[in-house]
Amino acid sequence: MQGNGSIFGYAGRILRVNLSNGHIATETIAPYAKNWLGSAGVAVKLLYDELRSWVTPYDPRNLLIFGTGVLQGTTAPGACKMTASTLGPLTGGWATGASDSHIGGQLKCAGYDLLVLSGRARQPVYLWIDDEKIEIREGGHLWGKTTSQTLRLLRDELDDPTLHALLIGPAGENLVRGSCVLQDEARAFGRCGTGAVMGSKNLKAVVARGSGGIRIANPDRFTKIVRELLERAKIATGQPGLKTYGTLGILEAKQEACGIAYKNFQETRLPDEMAKAIDPKKTIDKYRIGRTCFPGCPIGCGQVVHFTDGRFAGLRTTNNQWEVLSGLQTRLAVQEPQFMFKANQYANDLGLDVDLVGGAVGWAMECYQRGILNRDDTDGLALEWGDVDVILELMRKMAYREGVGNLLAEGSARAADIIGRDSAYYALHVKGQDLYEACRGAMAFALGVLTSTRGGGHTSGASVIETFGNLDTDKMARIYGLEADDLDPLGYKGKPQLVMYTEVLHRIANCLGICFFNTNWSNLNAMGLAEMAEMYSAVTGLETTEEDLKEIGLRQLNLEKALNLRHTDFGRNEDMPVPRDLHEPIPTGRLAGWKIDEVKWNMMLDEYYEIHGWDCKSGFPKRDTLNRFGLSNVAEDLDRIGKLASQ
Repeated sequence: MQGNGSIFGYAGRILRVNLSNGHIATETIAPYAKNWLGSAGVAVKLLYDELRSWVTPYDPRNLLIFGTGVLQGTTAPGACKMTASTLGPLTGGWATGASDSHIGGQLKCAGYDLLVLSGRARQPVYLWIDDEKIEIREGGHLWGKTTSQTLRLLRDELDDPTLHALLIGPAGENLVRGSCVLQDEARAFGRCGTGAVMGSKNLKAVVARGSGGIRIANPDRFTKIVRELLERAKIATGQPGLKTYGTLGILEAKQEACGIAYKNFQETRLPDEMAKAIDPKKTIDKYRIGRTCFPGCPIGCGQVVHFTDGRFAGLRTTNNQWEVLSGLQTRLAVQEPQFMFKANQYANDLGLDVDLVGGAVGWAMECYQRGILNRDDTDGLALEWGDVDVILELMRKMAYREGVGNLLAEGSARAADIIGRDSAYYALHVKGQDLYEACRGAMAFALGVLTSTRGGGHTSGASVIETFGNLDTDKMARIYGLEADDLDPLGYKGKPQLVMYTEVLHRIANCLGICFFNTNWSNLNAMGLAEMAEMYSAVTGLETTEEDLKEIGLRQLNLEKALNLRHTDFGRNEDMPVPRDLHEPIPTGRLAGWKIDEVKWNMMLDEYYEIHGWDCKSGFPKRDTLNRFGLSNVAEDLDRIGKLASQ
């Protein structure tokens, strides 16, 4: 602890802003540090404690919480992430996304670990945080602008070209359910519709500038572990590829593993000629003009490209990540290699989540292919696979809720429910949120995606080690308690244990602000929970072990699940694969003929629930489990609404 009662490493305060009445207040972060660490961990605690069960995502009483990582602002490797958390418009429950961030460091140096936004402004506003000066400013002149236009206007207005901001585009203003909050122009808090919640509050932007610093309890101890991790990063398998191409470098491996969405998952690999034609490595090598990196990241996966010829000549942008390649380029069968870069830049400018676009447009294109939709439904557009102009026009329509875009802005699950016509089979979603991951062929990955409390997504618990890992038996035994046979991607054995480890790893990394690619999520040589515990102990002076972090991560997971149960009806059925994955074998490639075995999946899901202390029939937590994590009040709440499992 520091002399003023705050904790080393933390900024020390939570900033609360009520947009309805303009009330601004602060409170100490100290009560949350032991059990919740920070960022998304504190956010789920605040959401659970302060939201009544009848609060909905667009209700002014909903909270939108931005959290900085506990290690953000230090030299911890990869400590560049912050989170946005809320009740989400797609699932109605726990929603959180993480983004690489400059503004997170600024917010923390201004003295705030979390920013908690409540209420709804009467007219569009933006929030200006300059150390102790907090102002809610009129933002009508920014409403309707894209994120890049808004950032330029704010920097001019505040007379500082270096300012960083959290922004929404037209999609957030128009309450597109999958709209994003952007960090400046190029990094999004993905999935979950956080931009729509921000738009519902009439908040266009948050701008922050801080002049303070972060104090470290034991600098020598911290420097030692940081140096060790940086040396290990030099030899970590896969990180040189990330430095050169970002996550786009995994296309070949995904193609071999049948892990690609093609034509809305009708196939799980690309035609060979298309795979060669869209190879992003070739595009980056040809058009790269520089690289970008966020504070503290030893990888630096951002590549700046400038197209001097071709379909999008003149475009200068930062490379997209894998989600755009898989969710838009391949899912929609686009053979133009520059498209993914253009689509990513366009989605960022509009404030659209690429996952929602891929899911909704992929559903619509397959429905058009099968005669379920026709031009009378699509504003006269022919929704043919691979048509770049049509896809970009649908993105625009979605952002402004024009015509068919108003339907697609709801996401594939709601769109299918609205039009019916047996279209639901082609709406591939988890808990109402569009699915973009290929789950057939990798069972730990699939289990983590489908059980995710935020409605799908591989960054909540899905393991990639079975497909891309350096399978060192000794290290696997030490880290996961598993043997090599447990990592057969097609096997069901050992996968619940692998997912449980990854669920904890992801939550702790988010709380500390560490990018997953700097952890042993994908590389056994990178940092794990033990090293995170050492860094946290050195920075804060609060002695914390690996076992402590496991307990904190599982406590957070259980509270996320409880938050969902209070606001949704999610149960075991919502942790099942989509019908296509259960009924259709993989059509081509080395896994041709393979599909998920429903009996074995259910046995694996039973084991997953059992090791978490949840009921196998319902998926609900048991009282003893919640009591073990100090959540006895939560057990009482769930008991009152009939969602506490019997022992």
